[in-house]
Amino acid sequence: MSGLAQRATLRSLQVCDPTSGDVLADEVWRPLLTALVGEQHGSGGDVVAPAVGPLTGYLAQLVAAVERGERPPGRANLALLAAYEAAERLGRPLGAVVRLLPLPPRTARGPLLGVAVAVKDMIDVAGQPRGNGNPADQDGPPRPTDAPVVSLLRAGAADVFALSSLLERAAGAPHPDLGEARNPVDPRFTAGGSSGGSAALVGVRACPAALGTDTGGSIRVPAAYCGVVGLKPSYGLLPVEGVEPLSPTCDHVGVLAADVEMTRRMMAALTGMALSEVQGPLRLGVLVGQLAHAAVEPAVAQAVRGALALLAGAGHVLVEVDDRPLAELQELLGPIVLHEAWTTHADRFTADPTRYGAPTRRLLETAATVTEAEYAAALVRREALLPEAAALLDGLDALVGPTVPWVAPEQTPPFDLPQGDLETAFLGAYNLTGQPALTLPCGQGEHGLPVGLQLAGARGDDDRLLAVAQVVQACLRTGPAALPERS
Repeated sequence: MSGLAQRATLRSLQVCDPTSGDVLADEVWRPLLTALVGEQHGSGGDVVAPAVGPLTGYLAQLVAAVERGERPPGRANLALLAAYEAAERLGRPLGAVVRLLPLPPRTARGPLLGVAVAVKDMIDVAGQPRGNGNPADQDGPPRPTDAPVVSLLRAGAADVFALSSLLERAAGAPHPDLGEARNPVDPRFTAGGSSGGSAALVGVRACPAALGTDTGGSIRVPAAYCGVVGLKPSYGLLPVEGVEPLSPTCDHVGVLAADVEMTRRMMAALTGMALSEVQGPLRLGVLVGQLAHAAVEPAVAQAVRGALALLAGAGHVLVEVDDRPLAELQELLGPIVLHEAWTTHADRFTADPTRYGAPTRRLLETAATVTEAEYAAALVRREALLPEAAALLDGLDALVGPTVPWVAPEQTPPFDLPQGDLETAFLGAYNLTGQPALTLPCGQGEHGLPVGLQLAGARGDDDRLLAVAQVVQACLRTGPAALPERS
């Protein structure tokens, strides 16, 4: 790097601590420093005056905040700058970014210091519209306050730096004028929905974590497609106030992250949960009906079976479990979610159907046909099945099976085609039970695209499910290893 370029780059050290002289030599910051030099210097090496690139603007905001004493100098500031740079360079081409936010307010210290977090653009961020994957809403009035879950992020010292793209109103289809986020592994394929922008930004390593929502699989589908970890927590564990509703009895706010460790860190900060550990070999219930389902692609089945073989080889105990109660619950998801979606959107939809994209209009028109009697019957049947579903975990640490029957397709399948129902065939039951469910990558399928392995635990035992997932992740990364006996 030339002396002129170094002088331009050294300004970034004003946001770091005095002992950070090794920043220029650390490869982790190389893309950021290269981008800053590129903005501040012409191709011939002359200083551009004035420097007006977006990163230069963010850097100036950070320097001013440090000088005012609003932020301590430290590498957390460089991590935020690096997130802005990667989101611009890698996230925008994937259609994952709705907008990058001005320098975010946060506490000076906390458990999420140095963690840049993207927020699905249906969760309120003060001063920004709630975009909802809809062009009209993206130009709407700014929200006056943060959603509680965003306030919790800021209180933990996370930097809320981006709003991520989604399928329209999280209802299963992109608005035709906006499209859907593309897959970070291979952009020919979708990132999935509805939290696809969050999954893509984490998958492309623009940020280590993001918020999403999940009503029938909308965190776990894109997480599986993009090769990241996606957690739908227990129902109600994370607040849904300030979040665009779809189906109030099934809506969840959750986390997408680069790995289980970051997921645990996020959830500990957001909930105050203690991080438990598990001792000795796990007892995992293999949902054999899901693995044998006709829709499961051979390469997906092979990857899941390979992961199960690694777990067995490491000494974990695999127990075959009949997934019938979950399959029956899955059949109830449609009438429950559709009826509640219509109740949520009826007034707005009736007043102006053209405000919705055509696929979402079609979904709401179908939702309007679900009768009160059908909805009530589905609720009654759900209550009857809940004890059976809970009993599947008796004597087990978690249930395990494929997350999605296939790897990422080119586009998200419409809800009213068979593929639309099958995409979430193994997911929606856990929205009805309220159990925590997590997907993590377990191998590759066709085109080298990621395959997801889903783990589910008992409702309210999120800390234990995360501990189990960490053991599973370590096993899949390293292969068989000796484990201590269970105490």
